[in-house]
Amino acid sequence: MKKIVALILSIALFITAVDAFSVQGETVHAAKPVVVVIDPGHGGNNLGTDYLPIAEKFYTMQVALYMKEELETYENVEVYLTHTDDIDMGLDERAEFAKSVNADFLFSLHFNMSLSHALYGSEVWIPSTGTLYSRGYSAANEFLMQFEQVMGLFNRGIKTRIGSKGTDYYGIIKQCSLRDIPGIIVEHCHVDNINDCANIQSVDKLREFGVCDATAVARYFGLVKKDGSQDYRDYAPLAVPVPQDRVYDDTTSPVYLKAKLLNYNNISRYATVELNALDEESVLQYYAFSTDNGLTWSPLRPWNKGENTMTVTVNIGYGKKDTLLFQVMNLYDKPTNSNLLNL
Repeated sequence: MKKIVALILSIALFITAVDAFSVQGETVHAAKPVVVVIDPGHGGNNLGTDYLPIAEKFYTMQVALYMKEELETYENVEVYLTHTDDIDMGLDERAEFAKSVNADFLFSLHFNMSLSHALYGSEVWIPSTGTLYSRGYSAANEFLMQFEQVMGLFNRGIKTRIGSKGTDYYGIIKQCSLRDIPGIIVEHCHVDNINDCANIQSVDKLREFGVCDATAVARYFGLVKKDGSQDYRDYAPLAVPVPQDRVYDDTTSPVYLKAKLLNYNNISRYATVELNALDEESVLQYYAFSTDNGLTWSPLRPWNKGENTMTVTVNIGYGKKDTLLFQVMNLYDKPTNSNLLNL
């Protein structure tokens, strides 16, 4: 009941926010202001993720409005939304709008879900070539640092995705790239996972997303608040080399996952296991375990980032087989299973 009330309150405040920001705010009068375009994902008949009673398009708009409001507290920046009404808008139209205002960057805001409902965390999709890749990666890093460090969300990483024609898969990234505008897709969190869903069930959390988004942009561009409370002019965002070739997504599973039993208490039913895994193309991201030979799996747990080996302790429970099977997933959620442990 509390969740339903929170959702109703959220939609009510969303309507208020749209009324308050339906007209573009005053832009900063500076010699060469940074031009930022915020794209609230979906709209009109395109609901986006509709796993919850409130569709994704409402969340993206509300966060976009909060992001715009916060960004406009900084000097030397002009902020535009691709749309402020709940309308159908093509991806080419969004990119063309960004071009019409001479955008330095377009940020497309979204929320995520997975078919398994098992995934959680934030991720950012970026262009796959040239300076658009390096600028996209650097900006994406700022968003993910905000989500991870400020909001405690799991960092699912910075990714490219290539379509069947060998170009960027996501339309908004492709359309922006055709116009030589850096454009990235910010997936704030997963609305269908218990680890994340609390972050969209209150207005305060949606506002926090907007502030985090704005802060990420301010850090990337080295902006200063009008009241002087934040000054990022001396901040250096991540320097990313320009790739010589297209950066492809990882379509293969980790090379291997080996499990070694270190200790097992058959009374408490706790097992301590050393896991050793390798992926030569992307980082390891999650692991899970199964006590029924892979028919069902535990909730995904974070893998120690940057490491190939980790020691875990799991409770296999009662009424289960005395076996353990592990699974590891990489940056692109490709799984590999371990050897079966007989306890």
